Amino acid sequence: MFGWAGRFLGAAADRIWPRVCAVETCSRPSDRPGRYVCSECFAGLPFHGADGCCRICGTTIASKVHHEFVCEVCAKTPPPYEFARSAAVYDAPVDQLVNDFKFRRAVWLANDLADLLEGAVRAKLDFSAIDVIVPVPLSRERFRERGYNQSALLARALGLRLGRRVDERSFHRIRDTEHQSRLSGEERAKNLDGAFKTIDTRYIRGRTVLLVDDVMTSGNTFSFCAKALLEGGAARVWCASVARRLREG
Repeated sequence: MFGWAGRFLGAAADRIWPRVCAVETCSRPSDRPGRYVCSECFAGLPFHGADGCCRICGTTIASKVHHEFVCEVCAKTPPPYEFARSAAVYDAPVDQLVNDFKFRRAVWLANDLADLLEGAVRAKLDFSAIDVIVPVPLSRERFRERGYNQSALLARALGLRLGRRVDERSFHRIRDTEHQSRLSGEERAKNLDGAFKTIDTRYIRGRTVLLVDDVMTSGNTFSFCAKALLEGGAARVWCASVARRLREG
């Protein structure tokens, strides 16, 4: 439900069942309508990219850099995607919120995390050029285990805000893979090689595709997805994630 009626009912529900901030170290009421992270905690989140970032992958480094650059990894092996941008650093309390959303069925956090995504896309990309939004897909096995695709929930919320088609059917993960967080860098690449495929090209061919995920670590997931989307006819692929692990350097 959307529009004024949805906002009215949401405000009424907040009065009857007041929400407590979802940040586990905070006990304040959530004062953001329809959201589960209070305004003070939201304003204090570790936003990503304030001190300059790689023009391609969007990573920042621990040492302070105040200009745009191309990182060593992208200079040596340019990724298939054109740009990747993230909203926040994968640090407290963002890591807790993402893990609750992803692994503990806290699907009510979708709008809070989509708020972060929307801000990053509007500020860091030419969102008017985006034709279609595609979530990083789960395998059938992982979907049955979890019950939902957290990236698809984020993509749907973002699509409504940007007024863009969200395509969850054309792009598939065609085999199950290990959790990337459990693997080394080299193992991550081997784990994902050949795992994705564009099944239907109708909404992909010739389009600018925004690929959405919850967390970007090495960038391998985005890279292998972008490669498969380009092979399926996408004109270019941009990537956006809620959070990004900070690269040391």
